[in-house]
Amino acid sequence: MKPLTPVAIILTLVVVLASTPAAAQQAATSTAMPVLHVNDAYDTCFFDLHSELTQAEFQTFTAELGSILRFRQLGDVAPIGKGRFDIGVHYANTAIDDSKGAWNNTMSHPASDHYLGQSIQFPRIVGRIGVSNRVDVGVWGGVAPGSNYGIVGGDVKIALMTQGPTRPVSVAIRPNVSSLVGPQEVWVGNASIDVSVSRTFGAWSPYLGVSTSASLGIEHSKDVDLDPATAHSGLAFAGLSYRWRTLVLSAEAENGELTSYAFRVSTRF
Repeated sequence: MKPLTPVAIILTLVVVLASTPAAAQQAATSTAMPVLHVNDAYDTCFFDLHSELTQAEFQTFTAELGSILRFRQLGDVAPIGKGRFDIGVHYANTAIDDSKGAWNNTMSHPASDHYLGQSIQFPRIVGRIGVSNRVDVGVWGGVAPGSNYGIVGGDVKIALMTQGPTRPVSVAIRPNVSSLVGPQEVWVGNASIDVSVSRTFGAWSPYLGVSTSASLGIEHSKDVDLDPATAHSGLAFAGLSYRWRTLVLSAEAENGELTSYAFRVSTRF
């Protein structure tokens, strides 16, 4: 098979999957458009808590934003190898309902018709290094263009079993943390522990996993007086990774507090 054929397959799959959540929510959102909080401090929607925000809405916001912040695996389970690097770009699309107070009362918008939309997405830069033949350490980060927030995070992937002549699959455990950065009025963080399994067939590596995830939200706004919010959930994910020489492409779907579709393009050396 020519290298460009699987590349085209994965990219086509990503485009189709990434458009699904937005399409699924379009009808519901269009029938209940919220009245927006307008503030032109930024070029696009930004985090800004408002007095209408309730404790229940803050709880929902923490759970859903925590799901968006989560540091996803986006790659096969096998370790990259001691002293090796993997550097790439990660892009995720997570469906939300922007008509809910959990989102409308935690954000401001540059115009009265500038809605958040039915999903949140922006690119992150991801880097990994193999610190041993069993352990990889990763970091990631990204900034939402024209807004006041970004994400930073890290993970450690520990191989419990690596595919070989007597071992049909690779198995790993991966603790990971991520944090919202930028907004002065609110902080949300997420911590997760993933367990995943993959099997390599030539250049292809399908994988699947489960995770337990917890999020914490703390407000620092003068407009509200809310208790810290916590959220706990389980989730499942599945993906496919393709490697050709130093190029690695991965696509992944995750079903938990929210549904997300993501892909990553990286180089490994």
